[in-house]
Amino acid sequence: MDDQTTWANAVAAASRLYADLAVGTRAELDALIDRIMRLKEELLERTISADSASICRSCGGQCCLNGKYHFSLLDLLAYRKAAVEPVVPNFAASPACPYAGEAGCLMAPGFRPMTCVVFNCGLIEDRMTPAELTELYACERMLRRAIADAGQVVGQRLDRALLLSIGS
Repeated sequence: MDDQTTWANAVAAASRLYADLAVGTRAELDALIDRIMRLKEELLERTISADSASICRSCGGQCCLNGKYHFSLLDLLAYRKAAVEPVVPNFAASPACPYAGEAGCLMAPGFRPMTCVVFNCGLIEDRMTPAELTELYACERMLRRAIADAGQVVGQRLDRALLLSIGS
C-alpha cells in the first residue's frame, strides 16, 4: 500500500475512532488534546529567545528530512477535535518532510507532531541559558505525560508513527 492510501485510511480511521468515543471519554480526550496543543505551542515559544526561526531557515530544516513518520494518530485526533481538515501531505517530496511547504511547516504549532516540537538542534540549545533549558525540558516532560494520559483515556497508544501503525 502506498503512503497516500495509508494516509487516507488513517484519516478515515481517526475520524471513526473519534466519532465512536463515548461522550465522557471524548470530553476527557478533548481536554487532554487542548493541554497537549498548548504545551506544543509553549515548547516552540521557549526557543524563540535562541532565534530558532532564523537558525531553522538558514539550515533548511535538515531535522525535517524523512519527517513522514513523525505524524501520529493523536495528531489526527487533534484535527478532528478542532473540526478542521488536516494538512495534505506531499509524499513525493521525499526525503523532505511531506508536511512542509516552501515556507516551512504547513501545520500550526499546536498541531505539529511531538517529535517536531521537542527536537532542538545543538545550535538552538547552545543559545539557551541553563534556566531556559531546564524550563524547556520540564515542559517536554509535561507534554510526554499528557500524550501518555491521552492514550490511557482511549485505551491505546496514540503516539506511534501513523504511517507505520494504520493501514499497513
